[in-house]
Amino acid sequence: MVITPKSLTLTQLLSAESEQYIVPAYQRRYSWREKQLCELLDDVSLLEGADTHLLGSIVCLTGYHTAGINQLELVDGQQRLTTICILLQCIADRLKMAGEINAAQDVERLLQSRAIGEPPVRKILLDSMDSPEFEQLMAGQNLDHADNRNLALAFSTFRNWVNNKELKDLGSFLYHLKNQCIIIRLDVSDAKDAFKLFETINNRGLKLSPTDIIKNFILGNAARFGPEHLKLARTKWADLLHRLDGTNIESFFRHFLCVRSKRRITISFVIPNFKTIFMQQVTEAAQLPGLHWYSDEPSAVDEAEDGDDVLTEIGDAQPIPAIEKMPRISLALFLEQVVVSAGIYGQIVHAKTGDPGIDRELRDLRMIKAIQTYGFLTALRVGGCDDSIFRKVLQLTQSFLLRRHICRERANDNETLFARLCGVDPLNPLDAVVEEFRRYCPSDEKFMHEFAHFEFTSALIERARYCLEQFEQRRQGKHLELIVGGADIVHVEHIIPQKIKTKKAKDDFGDWPAYLGLGSETKHPHFVSRIGNLTLFAGALNIGASNNPYERKKASYFNSAIKLTNSLPNEFPEFRFEQVEKRSAEFAQLAVELWPSP
Repeated sequence: MVITPKSLTLTQLLSAESEQYIVPAYQRRYSWREKQLCELLDDVSLLEGADTHLLGSIVCLTGYHTAGINQLELVDGQQRLTTICILLQCIADRLKMAGEINAAQDVERLLQSRAIGEPPVRKILLDSMDSPEFEQLMAGQNLDHADNRNLALAFSTFRNWVNNKELKDLGSFLYHLKNQCIIIRLDVSDAKDAFKLFETINNRGLKLSPTDIIKNFILGNAARFGPEHLKLARTKWADLLHRLDGTNIESFFRHFLCVRSKRRITISFVIPNFKTIFMQQVTEAAQLPGLHWYSDEPSAVDEAEDGDDVLTEIGDAQPIPAIEKMPRISLALFLEQVVVSAGIYGQIVHAKTGDPGIDRELRDLRMIKAIQTYGFLTALRVGGCDDSIFRKVLQLTQSFLLRRHICRERANDNETLFARLCGVDPLNPLDAVVEEFRRYCPSDEKFMHEFAHFEFTSALIERARYCLEQFEQRRQGKHLELIVGGADIVHVEHIIPQKIKTKKAKDDFGDWPAYLGLGSETKHPHFVSRIGNLTLFAGALNIGASNNPYERKKASYFNSAIKLTNSLPNEFPEFRFEQVEKRSAEFAQLAVELWPSP
């Protein structure tokens, strides 16, 4: 490996007009947040005298320089360099507004590359999903709805900061940034060496995500297979990022591996298991030296996480199989299978399959918090499961998972079960699914009791919303599905408020402690999050400091178009802890009917 390291000030890094830095399509979206942005501003602002600040390193795939603009592919460091360019653009804009035209032009020259006789182009070019928004924001345009909120946040944060600085102080900051901030540029001319260097840096302590390491592993090995393989791998990875946009990519790979191995894979074992499958299944990998480095990687076991309670031990019901040996396939086919799975996974996570009925069921599963099912559902869709059968599986899964969640069964066991179900026939899965669900589904008696006493805390409020929507649909008595407005319109309302002790709570919600009676402040935490104290409501309530706050609420409830809420004043003329218990018990009986055992 030939590496050419260069220690450069920011001015030196950006002043070569013949060089342009490319953020390739296979790189992830811009992801710096306010914490990192503010830390950069603080690090530069605190420089004194001749002190220097190390901004970090970047890895560039360079090739040989020629006349014209030479494009340097950023294998690592794209987040850092993009942030610096955003900051410089915001400074240049402020200098222009202040009439400091020459100073602004000096900064803008750092942000441009130019070949003799050609118009200038951007010093950093995003060839990723962020490109359109990046161009708009660099041009000073505001975005009403940004696809990448982190990118928009970087521009707004830096613009606010520079606009609030005195020009003298901004000039001092700019000098420090340009001349006393150092970047280590590592130039590598061979693609396979660039990706190897990237992983070497990671192994020396820099924190990279499993996705970064998997991407580097695929591209690095593709480079060893040849230029055409590398070109294909870059294209497929960019396609994968597009299809998984807005999802947790680490979760996708974890579920992809669950599908391949038919067993639960924890996040800490994603990288070794992916490498193992790649090396065992990709035809071209057989020619790689050091094949044994990957073939004996440790595999994930169904170990208990810290803090787990041992309840129903699904994982002990049958042995966990080893990774299935499969016939080798070409790199192209392997990558295509990954990308197809990513597309299906993205549809499932976003509930956007194109079928309204299926999408509604997927939305409901998401509200229940059913991420454990996503690998299994992806396997069914990839395997060609019929839409009507798939929807039936979704309905069965809702009942099964809600029962297990309410009865506090182990999440790890749910994952183990759904990973094992990845092995069912996708064309005829119902019998196997029903058999497994029956084996581990809580009884009606247990479900009813737990449902009446379950606490739907703030972290589980979407699960409560799902249950309330189903109750409302039952009351509506319509065959068509009820469409309840989104959480920005219709919210989950606590009839007895979440806070009743403070002066502000009394001013806003009324004197609930006096209304509820002696010992109410002690009882309140045990009742406030039960299902019987919850309903669906749109709009705001104006209670004020009423001595009978429920009476004031009833008027608003009575005008609600939601039957669950509209009926409250008649069903419950008074509403105290006794009514919470009664209403919770009624809902629990209904829950057994709505979510039956398979």
